[in-house]
Amino acid sequence: MKKLYPLLTLIILLSCFSSCEKKMDFELRGELENFKSERILVVYDDPEVKLDTIYPKDGKFLYKLIPDTIHLFRLVDEAGRAIPIFADKGDRVTLTGSFEQPEVSGDGANRDYQEFRERIASIQHDSAAVSKAAEDFIRSHPQSFASAYLIDRYFVQVPDPDVERIKGLIDPLSGNIKDCRVLSTVLQTIPQKNEPQLTNVSYFSCKDRSGKYVSWSSKEGYTLINFWASWNELSKIRRDSLAEQVKRLPKDEFRVLNLSLDFNEKSWLSACKDDSEQWIEICDNKGWENQIIKQQNIKRLPANILVDRSRKILGTNLYGEALYDKVMQLTQNKD
Repeated sequence: MKKLYPLLTLIILLSCFSSCEKKMDFELRGELENFKSERILVVYDDPEVKLDTIYPKDGKFLYKLIPDTIHLFRLVDEAGRAIPIFADKGDRVTLTGSFEQPEVSGDGANRDYQEFRERIASIQHDSAAVSKAAEDFIRSHPQSFASAYLIDRYFVQVPDPDVERIKGLIDPLSGNIKDCRVLSTVLQTIPQKNEPQLTNVSYFSCKDRSGKYVSWSSKEGYTLINFWASWNELSKIRRDSLAEQVKRLPKDEFRVLNLSLDFNEKSWLSACKDDSEQWIEICDNKGWENQIIKQQNIKRLPANILVDRSRKILGTNLYGEALYDKVMQLTQNKD
């Protein structure tokens, strides 16, 4: 019998180790309604930027990871719609509904963010009311990672962000929330109070794929200069979402100049989309040494700048509904 003791001890230890390991992992179970796409992109924002892919079957999937700290990632569908998920050790999260109306059940920040979704369900088309609801939520949840996401989503990624308001929302947050990559990046990139703001993009000339120079006077409306690169996956995702957005915006009033930071022409050309009146691919093969990149002090991708015919800056880093609302406001005011 004595010989069995070491074996029994080993079995018990392995069992305990297995049990502990299970408690350390994060599990996301999805059951999406009428989901027909072959894949869902997983875009990690914190603690590092990276990509993964989920291949659901009839809208169902199981996604696991073992986080050493809380992770923030977004599930992104082919239309560019995103669902934020907060992954912490031992959490079990369930996603049901759809990308248009997601239902996320779970603990911690996932529960908090679902609470916010429910708060704004009846006011989603009132941007001022949503912004006020987001501010109230952040101030009442200073220890939630959901607050960091809301600051970036509703106060940074908007036309003409209010720097002092952003800082005022960040200041009361707990230290671990302030230290997350999402907010540390925000603090590094938002302008300081007395920093002069550039109001116009300097003139630049650039050729499209056919070798023709792009003319600023070819449109009377508005141009979104979108910065991306074939080697930056997140910028490609954002570019794809812009391609869908273009279809919703006035054909004679809006276009996208996709300025690539590629050095390798072959890599750029292989990643380009088809050109149209509203969609133009350009590249000067200078990468981060591009004239506008340096002038605007752009430090990361993705990024974009909305300008008028005179190259006056009307907004930066506009995507999704923020871009749609801004362009529609400009074109309606013009009329």
